[in-house]
Parts: sequence; C-alpha cells; structure tokens
Amino acid sequence: MRAVLLPLDDRPVTYGFPQLIARVAGVEALVPPRSLFGSLNTSADIEGITEWIQNTIAKTNPDVLLLCLDTLTYGGLINSRRSPDSAKSVMDRVAILQNWQKKTTGKLPIYVQSSIMRISDNYDATEEKPYWARYGREIFAWSSQMHRLAKGDSLVAGSLASSEARIPADIRQDYQQTRVRNFQANQKLVELVQQGVISRLTFSLDDSGQTGLNILEKERLISMVQQANLTKKIATYAGADEVLCALLARWLIDSKSSMRTGPTALIRYSPEEGSNCLSRYEGQNIGETISSQMQACGIDVQKEDDRPNPVDFVVLVHTGGDAQGDHIQLPGHSDLRRMDTSRSIKRTLELLQQSEHPCVLCDVAYANGADPELIEELLQRPELLAKLWAYSGWNTTGNSTGSALALAVAQWFTGTASDTNNNLKACLYVRLADDWAYQSKVRSTLNSAPSYEHLRDNMKPYLERISQALSYKPDSLTLGFPWNRTFEVEIGLPTDSNSGSLSLAK
Repeated sequence: MRAVLLPLDDRPVTYGFPQLIARVAGVEALVPPRSLFGSLNTSADIEGITEWIQNTIAKTNPDVLLLCLDTLTYGGLINSRRSPDSAKSVMDRVAILQNWQKKTTGKLPIYVQSSIMRISDNYDATEEKPYWARYGREIFAWSSQMHRLAKGDSLVAGSLASSEARIPADIRQDYQQTRVRNFQANQKLVELVQQGVISRLTFSLDDSGQTGLNILEKERLISMVQQANLTKKIATYAGADEVLCALLARWLIDSKSSMRTGPTALIRYSPEEGSNCLSRYEGQNIGETISSQMQACGIDVQKEDDRPNPVDFVVLVHTGGDAQGDHIQLPGHSDLRRMDTSRSIKRTLELLQQSEHPCVLCDVAYANGADPELIEELLQRPELLAKLWAYSGWNTTGNSTGSALALAVAQWFTGTASDTNNNLKACLYVRLADDWAYQSKVRSTLNSAPSYEHLRDNMKPYLERISQALSYKPDSLTLGFPWNRTFEVEIGLPTDSNSGSLSLAK
C-alpha cells in the first residue's frame, strides 16, 4: 500500500512522526522532500510541492492522498495566517484536487485537513503577522465581541466601538480580509466533498478559546455540513499538528472496512473526574477532546456494560484531575509547571497493571510535555511499558491524543506482536525522548537558547534510560532544533520514505 502524505510543515511532529506511524502499519509513505517545505518564517515551495505530487501520482498510482491543504494553498499552517496571496490564487490551488483525481485509474481517495484560522490571546507574533506583537490581545477581545454580536448576545453599550478604537482600522481590515479568504476556501472544500472529489475532510482548530471569529466560522461550517448531510464525511474539532496522523489512521480503517469494522476500545480516565478537566488551548474539557479524537480516527468506543465483547485496546487518559498543568509559563498567566499528580499516577499505574489488553497512554496531565513523575515510574517498570501500543504527551490534549490513537490503529492494522515490532518501539522511543526527556526535563535548562552542545549533553542520560527500558536502541540518532528555537526538538530517526526522509540536524 502506498500513501502520499502532505504534512503541514517540516517539523518533526508533522513531517517525521506520520512517516514512522505509516511504517508501523506497513504502508509506504510518499512524502515531498523536506527541502520543499517552509520553516517558521518562510513559505513552502507551493509550485514545487504541487509538481512533486502530480509526478508522484503519475509514476506510482498511490492508494490514497492524505493532504494538509494549508501547505498546498498557503505554504504551511503558519503561513496560512500570514500569506498575502489573493482569494483567487487560493481557490485555484484548491481546484487542483479535481485534476488529480481525474488523472488516476479508478477513484483516488483524497483525505484532507484544512485549518480554521486561529486567534491567540497574547502578544506573541512569532507565528502571526507582525502587528500581533502590539494588538494581539486587543484583536482577540474584539473578535470575541464580534462572535457574541453575531449570536445575538447583548453587549455593553459602546463596548464594541471601544474595542475597535483600540485597533487601527487598516489592521482590522487586513485581519478580516485574511479570515474571509480562508473561510471561503473552507466553504469550497465542503462543496468538493458534496461532489465526491474529497472522501474525508477535517476542519481543525488550534489554540482555540470558547468565543471568537474562529468559533463563529466553526459554527457556520458545521451548519453547512449538517444541511448538506455530510456529517459522516466531515469532522470539525480542536487540533492541528496531529491531524495527518489521524487521517492516516482513518484511511487504514476505511481500507479494511470490507473485512471487518474498525478497532474497538475502552476509555479509562485517571482519575475518573479527569474527563471534566478544562483542556488548555482548546476551549473545552479533556473528555470532549478524547471523544472527538476517537471519532476522527474511526475507533469505536465500547461502553462498560457491553463487556465481554471483544476489545482491541484500552485508552488510558492520564490527567491532572482538577486542572491541567503546563510546562510553559506564559506572561500574565498562572504558573502551572509543578502540579501534584501523585493520585493520578497511582491510578494510571494500577490501570496499566490490571489491563488484559494492549494500552494507549494519553499523557495529558500537562500541556507541552509529559508528566515527569509518571514517566519516572514507568521507566522503572518495563513490564508496563511493554503493554503500550502507543504513548504521547507532547503539546495540547488533541495533539497528544490524536497521534497516540493513530499509532495504536497502525499497530492494530499490522497485527504484529508489540514486543517484537521495532517500528513500534521506534515511535515510543521518539515520543518518550521528545515529550519526557526534552519537553519536561531538558527544555527548561536551555533558557530559550537553542544550544546544540547543551542539548546533546543533557539528553544523553535520559536517552540511555529510555533505551534500556524499551530494550531498543536506534541505529542512528540526531538531535537538533529544526526551527532554531527551543519550542520543538528533532529526535532524528531515519524513515523509509522514497521521496524524503527526516533531515538530520546540523
């Protein structure tokens, strides 16, 4: 089986990890060379990527296209907020999907992700247009009021005018025009699903609150989907960087549907009330995120009273209980870098010990990294690690959960014993090295300075412990900062992609 994968950008979690998951499933991942993708401050080579996909379709006749469309239409997820390209240019790029399908023998399944442009409540312009550094929070507040007004809520007299006065008119106009352009492209994608060009479509929201123009667009898209009776083909939920993994998982299940239904799983929360904990950066609770990610991957949730029907794996959701911590300290926000998760850890270990099925461990006690105390315990219990079909704890609840569930689906699809599957162990190694060793241990010692020497020296003892606990050591490994910042790290394992591989950090 061959799958063309078009990632959001060239970061390890979006470019490399989906390839590793594909390898677990025995799928040949065809991915554009990493050199064609943009970075933090540059756009991807849209023409080069388009040409590469067209040539690959002609030469290999792949079984599916799994496309993060922000790369094709804007040059990447971040560039979707910055791109000055006209609405016509964007629509012309969307129309290419129709041509690709026509040039294949039979109907080529096309699975697509498109983002609903985020709106962040901060003054960080790192991933936004420059004016966010001065007017970011003002735009966020104004956007929230615009959403409430559209819903018919009553606003305090003069409050909207006051919010608008805090933002220069030309900046508001530019922001609105960018949003309208992107929203119109998303509306066109719904039409392509109606026409049968797109098989499955995911609208993803990252860094989302409970109100704002992005939520208004989400509500309007959902209404459009419902009116067109397309709810079984189009999903809208919190996430972004993990969606390509989820699309891969869903395609694996769809491709096997003629033989049997998808995998069935039980969900266990640690502690039980953790499902009601507010999920940071998502505007909803953890339970809602878990539910949407399960649906996105195509996993059936078995109710407790349905037992003893067959279960393929158990999803263990490790939470902080009352509140989700955060390994990142944001200016003006509470410090959540040190949480007491001892009760959750005890329960998680008990659930792992008692489980008679393979387990998927979604480590969401913290955002932006693993629960360090939990992993310390697990590394001393290799018999519990051996029960894992997946682990993740790297960013938001949706990021962690979606990538973990996708890996479990790949393992279910291949049917290989987990203790002999080195491809699975490679995925576990990468996640533990990134989410625990780097994000929750080493990153805070760097003081926001991406020092390669410091990274190598400080990661070494943690990597040795991971290798020992998993009984796995990669043939080659490179560490680095792919975007020359400390937010993400490269755990460089080679992939089997014919067209591109994990670029080793310099």
